[in-house]
Amino acid sequence: MADSDVTPDGFASCGVIPPAAISEADFMSVLVRERYRSLTRLGPYVHGVILLSTLALYAGAAPTSVGDGIVLPAALLALSTFRLVSWLKARPGVDHVGLEAVRREVTGESVLGPALAFALAMMAAVSTAESNVVEFVLAQAAVWVAVAACSFCLSALGSVAGIVVAAATAPLIVAFLIRGSDLTMWLAALTTVAACFVIRMLGENFRMFAEIVRSRFALAEKQREAEDAKEAAMAIALTDDLTGLPNRRCFHGALADRIGTGTETARAFAVGLIDLDGFKPINDSHGHPVGDEILRQVASRLAMAMEGRGAAARMGGDEFAILCDGVGARAEAIALGDEIQAIFAAPFAVDGLDVALTGACGFALFPASAAEPDELVRVADAALYRAKAIGRGGVAVCDATAENDAVDRAALEDAWRGAEGCASGRGALFAGAMPAAMVAELIERQRGRAA
Repeated sequence: MADSDVTPDGFASCGVIPPAAISEADFMSVLVRERYRSLTRLGPYVHGVILLSTLALYAGAAPTSVGDGIVLPAALLALSTFRLVSWLKARPGVDHVGLEAVRREVTGESVLGPALAFALAMMAAVSTAESNVVEFVLAQAAVWVAVAACSFCLSALGSVAGIVVAAATAPLIVAFLIRGSDLTMWLAALTTVAACFVIRMLGENFRMFAEIVRSRFALAEKQREAEDAKEAAMAIALTDDLTGLPNRRCFHGALADRIGTGTETARAFAVGLIDLDGFKPINDSHGHPVGDEILRQVASRLAMAMEGRGAAARMGGDEFAILCDGVGARAEAIALGDEIQAIFAAPFAVDGLDVALTGACGFALFPASAAEPDELVRVADAALYRAKAIGRGGVAVCDATAENDAVDRAALEDAWRGAEGCASGRGALFAGAMPAAMVAELIERQRGRAA
């Protein structure tokens, strides 16, 4: 059974979290999200500039046709207003948008940006065609500068920003050439050169943007790998390498957490210690590989028995521990012990052998037995010794008072046996081991409890 086969509830934090694969596709996903983030910040400015430019052209130039006079400005105003409002609304939830929705928004802006730039340039060229040369040139230059400014806001889109500049430059150059004056001819050449420089600058800006995103992505991946390595090392430190169950250290940490939660919610739970009966002869007779496989099967059965209501751990050797929620009374703990015994009913099949096993179970109850982690484990350990004294497959439940009674009774029995041994000449080992005053104190404590 592989280690990952046993992942009991309640100890999920002790498991290994596999690192995610790093690929170019991951970087591209990060890049498209950063493009979307840039658009939510700068997109409103782009559409605000187009709105103002459209209004200025419409107010300053006499319409020459229905198309350039009403339809085209109305379309520019409607689209720009809609996109401006959309980007403003998208700002608060920029980190919560799904990747597919992000791709759609970025693709939509990549198509809409050049289209709006081309439409604005066409509107400027057509609406000022009948104006004098100075007004015509000023209008074309103003529109081109506005579009160039917008293109820098869209530089995160890469080549799309250059297409925006080209879409605005082409109609203006054609308009300059059609006008045919020396001034417009020179301006056509100058605008072409300027557009080339702007497109080159936009390309450099995008490369810098992409390099920054890649550097941040690489740094984040290194940090994630370091966290994964730390979690993996912690998981190794908290996991039993033979059975895949949480180990003693993890169990004590989880027990402390359960006590904290139980104190706040007043929810009872049981701490159980389980020791396999007669396990050592199996190792001696059949070898450690057989014993190890039996321990793995025991771990699997315990994990399945606790699934959904608690957790199991290996404390070391052939000793296991469980935490079980909702068990707060002695009768419930005894019933849980009988259920644990039932998992040993079927023999353990290893290499053609059918090995029969039982296990002694000792339980302590929170908060009835104790309210501190070490005290709960100590009481459960005392219950385990009592269960072993009952015989194979014994089940016992202790609280703090019962555990102290058991210790005192054991001390009294040792004292009486020592006294009897001294009287018969066989108790030299016990003679003087317990002063009479201490014996009297123990007897008095027993009487007080009985009363």
